[in-house]
Amino acid sequence: MAKKDQIVIIGGGLQGLASAYVLMSRGEEVLILERDSDVASSASFANAGMLTPSQSMPWNSPSDIFQILSGFGKKDSPMSVSALTLPSHFFWGLKFLRNSTPSRFDSITRNLYQLGLYSKEKTQNLRKKFRLSYDESTQGTVKIYRNQKKFEQAISLQKRIFENSKSMEILDREQISALEPQLNEIKDELSGGMYFPNDEVGDAYKFCKSLEDLIRNNGGRILTNTNINKILINKGKVNCIVTDRAILQTNRVVVCAGSWSRDLLKKIRINLPVRPVKGYSLTYETAGLNDKPNYAIVDESIHTAITPFNNRIRIAGSAEFVGFNNEIHPKRIEYLNNMLHNIYPNLYSKINKNEGKIWCFSITSSVIYF
Repeated sequence: MAKKDQIVIIGGGLQGLASAYVLMSRGEEVLILERDSDVASSASFANAGMLTPSQSMPWNSPSDIFQILSGFGKKDSPMSVSALTLPSHFFWGLKFLRNSTPSRFDSITRNLYQLGLYSKEKTQNLRKKFRLSYDESTQGTVKIYRNQKKFEQAISLQKRIFENSKSMEILDREQISALEPQLNEIKDELSGGMYFPNDEVGDAYKFCKSLEDLIRNNGGRILTNTNINKILINKGKVNCIVTDRAILQTNRVVVCAGSWSRDLLKKIRINLPVRPVKGYSLTYETAGLNDKPNYAIVDESIHTAITPFNNRIRIAGSAEFVGFNNEIHPKRIEYLNNMLHNIYPNLYSKINKNEGKIWCFSITSSVIYF
């Protein structure tokens, strides 16, 4: 039975665990409810692992919208839309487009950049305070470009939005190869790149498990395998939470259920303007291999990231507007393998393709930004 003054957090992913830790540090008692058998088992489990203020651009630029529409029904496109979800996305899509003007894009990007800096600072403080280890790297990330026109457009965009920032270095192909020698194989295919020395990467799941230990060791409670049926409201205020295990009395709730938050809140007449977007990752073991990359690489044109961890490398990318769907199409595995081959052909030739670990997850896309 939850205490009436206890804060109940719905969702045991990165957002839920981080919220719980911060609330506990302020003297609050917390209870986390997680529907799966383990915390951080969905979007926080095997994502790209990037803590990158540099990746602040929302998916509402003209090129992104064109890419989404051109990928209609395709499983080998970086971004695609399913015909089955069009009716439920129609009005949401109109709102999405209304928030896609150039002035809104610039404003949103600047705000997301500041949020990214704040998030990185809080993560650094937590890591130093508790000496956390989660395959983190603080040496930055690299964006590569194969098209000169798009490279020049990206430089112009970066300078326009982050004109006072010194957190970016523009690189030619020789400088890219010198920074990350493993890119030398494709050096002649590149137009240039950008180096973001202040970015970080790390394994989100390992970070979440460290947060879980901190919460449990300091008196916080986490209940897994707990489905939320509904939130009950009395006179405009939360009264209790009905789960498949018990009815929990509480008047304070934090909803951190990611894409599932919309359906949960819809039952109490709160319209959250978000939709699920399906992403994929493919992870290979690299223990024993020589000449492994050191930097996380982002190919902005196709929204694909390749992140090296300790003895692992992860390819993450693609975005499907298909609703909640856990199917893994073979073309998606082929697509991610092709991305690894196109960036690191030598490494690709050495890894065991039969031992790759594929993962799909739902992230949240919103039509309204701040």
